[in-house]
Amino acid sequence: MKAVAEVRRINLLPYRQAARRRHIELLLWQLAGGALLGLLLALASGAWLQRQLDAQLRRQEGWRNAMQHVNAVLASGKRVQGETAALLLRQQAIASLQEQRNAWVRMLALLARATPAGVALHSVRQETAMVRLQGQAVSQDKVAALLLALEQAAPWSRPEVLEVRGAADGAVEWTIRLALAPAGQS
Repeated sequence: MKAVAEVRRINLLPYRQAARRRHIELLLWQLAGGALLGLLLALASGAWLQRQLDAQLRRQEGWRNAMQHVNAVLASGKRVQGETAALLLRQQAIASLQEQRNAWVRMLALLARATPAGVALHSVRQETAMVRLQGQAVSQDKVAALLLALEQAAPWSRPEVLEVRGAADGAVEWTIRLALAPAGQS
């Protein structure tokens, strides 16, 4: 058999292995440094983005508070506007009632001046802008005299006879409708 002498292998270029090991270590250090740098960049960019997000949220909260304040002011304005409208309606109603009161005073003064002797007034009722008068007269001539006196004293009243009928005692019952005196008329 062949005798093989075992010869030890001798590395004639030991610096290659050392260079390879240094190269691998350098590569590992570069990888670790790159990973560390990537981690630091990721943390820094995450912190920057979080700060930007917090600033944006603070701005949005400020706008939200400003909007709530504006909405409160608008609601207050609408409430005041509603109260003003209610007061205006109340003022118009009072003015209308005051005007109607004056119209009634003018109408009653007109009736007192225009009613001839022999005519009695029993009922006065308002129907919107019209007045319904009911009463009794001695004769139909007295009713005609009342209509003529009303027409002459207040042409705007447009008196019209609704009903004339005979009563049991020989008198005449009548119903007349007049327009209320407009503002400024007497």
